[in-house]
Amino acid sequence: MFALVIFVCYLGGNCESLVAGTYINEPQCLSAMEEQQIRNGGCFPIDDFRSGYWKPAHEYRDR
Repeated sequence: MFALVIFVCYLGGNCESLVAGTYINEPQCLSAMEEQQIRNGGCFPIDDFRSGYWKPAHEYRDR
């Protein structure tokens, strides 16, 4: 299972990671990401997302 995660960064520099949906496999997640035109986000295994193993949103923000 994969989570489609959107990274939202505010003008003050704080960032959040928001789950936009869950999918059975990575190709489905990537297809949804393209369909929804999500630029600042990604597909992550749900186990990694829940355990906090993946990189937080502030590492992916635009500079």
